[in-house]
Amino acid sequence: MSDKRTFYRQPGVVEAYDRQRFGGASGERVSRREIEMALDMLPMSGTVLDLACGTGRVAGALRERGQTAVGIDSSHPMAARAAATGVPSAVGDAFTTPFADGAFDAVVSLRFAFHYEGLAPLLDEMRRVTRPSGALVFDTYSWSPRAAVPLGPRAWGGRVHLHTRAEVAREAARANLRVTRIEPCFLFSPYVYRLAPLPIERALERLERHVPSAWLCRVFWRLTRL
Repeated sequence: MSDKRTFYRQPGVVEAYDRQRFGGASGERVSRREIEMALDMLPMSGTVLDLACGTGRVAGALRERGQTAVGIDSSHPMAARAAATGVPSAVGDAFTTPFADGAFDAVVSLRFAFHYEGLAPLLDEMRRVTRPSGALVFDTYSWSPRAAVPLGPRAWGGRVHLHTRAEVAREAARANLRVTRIEPCFLFSPYVYRLAPLPIERALERLERHVPSAWLCRVFWRLTRL
């Protein structure tokens, strides 16, 4: 865990984060898709915690639609970047946050779970700070070359971890959570979409609707606290 935290605490990584992943028209589309999917899974009202908020993409979008959203990230530069966009943000560990039990109506955590082999610490903390019947939204990888080979470790932070649907369902049940929605997406790493010209990116999106969902590499999850 410490290696990923150290990587994302580097000021240079923070400066390049959004540009590297979401630069250009296709990158903006990738970012918009992720945010729209997360927002569609979250309640339309109430207070939301953006856990491992990064640059504050999701929290900022929630605030734009009129909700109260706060962020927390272990990287001081990341939290500062989110705060600079108007998102109230704290520096802290995503697995042991300073918030009270049941403090939020929902918790969202994007592009974070797949950095860690086990889901239990993340789900336990997300559940703890969410009120009963509240929503937990996060995403996982079903497959990725970076799970086998740490491609571009200086630019991307090394390996990612895969989590099967069966594993997520098992960990959800263990944590007394119910899986209430699953949304597979992206035929390949979103970075491939980001690099493609926008017409190609759009074509890949359309193709996603016509292939078995098991072929898609990312899965967005909504769990409900029982």
